[in-house]
Amino acid sequence: MCRGNGRKDIYEKDCKTVSVMVAAAMTLGLAGCATDPANGTMAGNDTTGGTNAANNVGNAGTSGGGSAANENTSTDGSIKAGNTDVTELTFWFANSDTVETYIGEATERFNNTVGAEKGIHVTAEYQGAYTDLHQKLQAAYIAKTAPELTVLEIGAVGLFAQGGMIQPIDDRISSDGIDMGDFHDGLLYNCYIDGSCYTLPFLRSTSIFYMNTTILEQAGVNPDDIVTWDDVAKASETIKEKTGKYGISMPINYWFHEAFMLTEGGFTVNDDETVCTVDNDVDRKIIAYFKDLKDRGLAHLYPYAEYDKMSADLMNQDAAFFFQSTGGLSQMLAVADQLGFKLQTAFKGTQYGVTTGGCNIAMLSGLSKEKQDAAWEYMKFMTSLDETVEASIVTGYLATRKSAMDAAKMVAWYEKYPQYKVALDQLEVASGRPNNPGYVEFQVELTNAMAEMMVNDADVDSTLKELEAKGNELLNE
Repeated sequence: MCRGNGRKDIYEKDCKTVSVMVAAAMTLGLAGCATDPANGTMAGNDTTGGTNAANNVGNAGTSGGGSAANENTSTDGSIKAGNTDVTELTFWFANSDTVETYIGEATERFNNTVGAEKGIHVTAEYQGAYTDLHQKLQAAYIAKTAPELTVLEIGAVGLFAQGGMIQPIDDRISSDGIDMGDFHDGLLYNCYIDGSCYTLPFLRSTSIFYMNTTILEQAGVNPDDIVTWDDVAKASETIKEKTGKYGISMPINYWFHEAFMLTEGGFTVNDDETVCTVDNDVDRKIIAYFKDLKDRGLAHLYPYAEYDKMSADLMNQDAAFFFQSTGGLSQMLAVADQLGFKLQTAFKGTQYGVTTGGCNIAMLSGLSKEKQDAAWEYMKFMTSLDETVEASIVTGYLATRKSAMDAAKMVAWYEKYPQYKVALDQLEVASGRPNNPGYVEFQVELTNAMAEMMVNDADVDSTLKELEAKGNELLNE
């Protein structure tokens, strides 16, 4: 399995060569605006996957199955309901709003169909952001109160797999004839750790470029003229002059920075993920570009902890451009419709790159065979073609299966809302994120360091030197 990272010197091993993309980067292609409203409300993005690695997580023991025993519990962990043994499972997920809506509806569909047929009942429980879920999961695993099923932000899969907390599923994929080739290639890297598959792609995303074209019209800027990063800067100048608004509004985030590095032919780590590679001219170029825009009042940059500023800038129409997750597409279209402005997404991918984001679905280790069998049924259902289509329509996350592109419901949706198709097109050239467990903590360091340099004007040379040293330490613990 090859991750690839947008550099032309990579991708030549065991996977096909991928020429990479980025929605906002250097070259942009434009999609039309939706003509009808998308349901939902504004929510935060889905890229907060960083969490401090727990020590000795692999020695924590085995999962207890998620719920306390009672007089109705059989020795195998199933719940007796009348004359039928019903296997009760708990599924933990992150992110609210449209994600919570979708998972609630999908879990009900499962319980009423496959679950009813096979004697399985799943309770889905919201656990906050990815960071919150990861921390709770580590603690619950140690306490033997972990759920049977969970989502994991893709960058954390390696941490939990190598810690022995999640169950490999290769044998089940093989025995059930699951066609992993139906999942988009750019989504598979973070499913595999050390040659074994531990997770299935679930609610996945890439970062794309959003444009409030109503503001562009007010400023006399033609979106088709925006092709390079220099064009973005020039357009931002015109927008500021004509409307007084920002060109770009963007929280500083490791995931976005990975994309920017890929667009310039670099990345945060080397191919085998053992060497940190941020102290270089690529990073200096990126930092200088955004600092210049910020210093001239053309970009509103802020630490990721102040993410709500992006939502405010969108809703108040204080900025024309947003670099953001596809996972926010449904909410952002809804806001645009409610407030009466036009929103487009942009992408052109022949030579630039971005890493994928979002989460995969996994089962915890240490389950009884009956609970493993039941958990696998839920995993299959939630990643099936029909649910892939439904998840994308409800949430804005990517349709993870290639076959979804030909599904009648999906085709009709893309015709109605071409912004969604732009996000899917990116998958042909997108790649996974580092699996090294140390990267989970490094991405927090990366986010903080970039904010210090771009927002707080910290010295670039010394900060990058310290960041790279910290990265090398974490990658090789």
